[in-house]
Amino acid sequence: MLESIRKTVGIIISRVHFRSRQDEVVSFSRSLSNARHALLIMPFRSVDTAPVTPLLNLMRQRLQERHITVITPMHSVELMHLLPQGKFIRIEESDISPFFIPKPGMMQRMPRSEYDLAIDLNLDFVLPSGYICRESKAKIRIGFASDRSELFYNFVLRLPPVGGRHQIYERLTACLAMF
Repeated sequence: MLESIRKTVGIIISRVHFRSRQDEVVSFSRSLSNARHALLIMPFRSVDTAPVTPLLNLMRQRLQERHITVITPMHSVELMHLLPQGKFIRIEESDISPFFIPKPGMMQRMPRSEYDLAIDLNLDFVLPSGYICRESKAKIRIGFASDRSELFYNFVLRLPPVGGRHQIYERLTACLAMF
């Protein structure tokens, strides 16, 4: 109950924070092929990186590794091997406020580059990752559908009714590969 109240307060704070930011109308076609800087937010509740490997490989093919920033809740040797020149930012519980919003110190650790693409890989809505995605000011912000996704993402993917994590990330990768 208390966590639900704190999350609701965090959503209200986010709405107030982002209310003056208007999203410009963007074309999704060629958004990935024209992207130069990308932000990937790894799943917060999973330690297995295997399901997202196809997406990481696609990002490596389309972008220079040094222009890919990965936010992850854990130290992952597999991720570092997949993107040896990528930038990694580890987010810990101490980086999150009681209202599930990243603290300013965490946001300052992000490189000051202008992101063209931000992808939140959390299948369930996670307020800190949604906030980071929106705060990145990326032109294209991709996340999975939830009742609060419109505040944080401008491209929302609906989960299929069946299928495991591997299949969901493969579909996301196939969708992004078209652009």
